[in-house]
Amino acid sequence: MFISFEGIDGSGKTTLARALRQVLLRKGVPCLLTREPGGTPAGDRIRELLLAPDCQLPPEAEGYLFLASRAANVRDCILPALGRGETVISDRFSDSLIAYQACGLGGDRAFLKSLSRSAAGGLAPDVTFLLDISPGEALERNTDPDRYSRDPEFLGRVRQGFLDLAAEDPERIVVIDARLTPEAKLDIIRDKLIRMGMEELI
Repeated sequence: MFISFEGIDGSGKTTLARALRQVLLRKGVPCLLTREPGGTPAGDRIRELLLAPDCQLPPEAEGYLFLASRAANVRDCILPALGRGETVISDRFSDSLIAYQACGLGGDRAFLKSLSRSAAGGLAPDVTFLLDISPGEALERNTDPDRYSRDPEFLGRVRQGFLDLAAEDPERIVVIDARLTPEAKLDIIRDKLIRMGMEELI
């Protein structure tokens, strides 16, 4: 099972991804938690570059860096874990590239989507949980903003990009109100996994 978590910075997706991992581990389910960009030593170096305040690149160029990180993560981390029968949880995956680089920064969506599929070797999450929150609330929550999370107008475009992706693929992407309690969020995740026939996970 390949599960991804998405949302603008400050939505709580990282916290929820970690909480789900703990639930699965307590159930005895082998589980890997990874992130994008990152997940491998090379990916973590790319992450440092992308989040540097002075990193100024066109959206497509940024996209190539994100995709280099993903290609390494998929090959060296995600696919081996899935091959071992583990459940993989990813803090961001392909939807973030479209929401941030295309919808947020104005990059060519079709071009970035094509590159994204290629970098992942066709791999896509079985289910995606999108934590939805307003930019204002996200900025209030975010105690460590980076260059992607300081501008409310930019975050608004990214948020709408995520919601548009969810509308296009409602079977895969489950929208969760980020203001709900952690317990309520996990209940929504449990309900979705049960409907997918994965009740043995939770």
